[in-house]
Amino acid sequence: MGIFDLSPIEYQNFLFVLLRVGALIMFIPILGSSQVPSRIKIGLILFISIAVFPVVRSTPMHDPKGLFDLAVSLFSEITIGLAVAYSAKLLFAAVQIAGTIIDFQMGFGVVNVLDPQTETQVSITAQFHNILAILMFLALDAHHIIIGAIVESFFLINPSQINFSTFTPEIILLLFKATFLTAIKIAAPIMAILFFISVGLGLVARTVPQMNVFIVGFPLQIGVGLLMVGMSMSFFSMIIQGEVEQLPERFLGIMQSFKP
Repeated sequence: MGIFDLSPIEYQNFLFVLLRVGALIMFIPILGSSQVPSRIKIGLILFISIAVFPVVRSTPMHDPKGLFDLAVSLFSEITIGLAVAYSAKLLFAAVQIAGTIIDFQMGFGVVNVLDPQTETQVSITAQFHNILAILMFLALDAHHIIIGAIVESFFLINPSQINFSTFTPEIILLLFKATFLTAIKIAAPIMAILFFISVGLGLVARTVPQMNVFIVGFPLQIGVGLLMVGMSMSFFSMIIQGEVEQLPERFLGIMQSFKP
């Protein structure tokens, strides 16, 4: 049966699939960037929706009885797609937070560049880490995990049974907590070294008052910071890989929070 041979109810269900997939693609990391042309996004949304619909066709979907009921169903579909996309986007937020902390400790707090994904000013180390995270994100097939999660959501979540009161602030706080913990893990080695350098420079300033510690300390912190950024690349890749491996569990927690 082709796409043009569907019944009105099946067209309605396809619209639900289209909205959930569309909300995901529009806000997903990398693909949701403003640098990706709108035609490519629209084509990808249609392609994935057409590919997903036969798989989820037999799952129970909500049959709205009126205009208000239809609006609630459409809002529910968009919310589910946004929740999955946003929980994945927090990984890149953690990377940018870590880079900003590192640059502040190194003395690069005012050295900002434009991030093409968010069109905002970010620190130079944050942008460097962000580019590496994007490459690892694609190399680890995390985008396939996200698409698989949106397909699985049709089997786990029935829009007619969504209870938004169960999507408590506790779930949001847990996601933010995981984001900041990841940022601290990424920045911890460099922060520790720079802290010990600051302590050492403070001792030197006390013992040798004639030495201008600021002139010596500024290039020293930059040099050691950049060296540690390079040496911690393997540690950074381990953290990103671990976070990508936890994405399915995070998505499952988000989906279960929608259940009554």
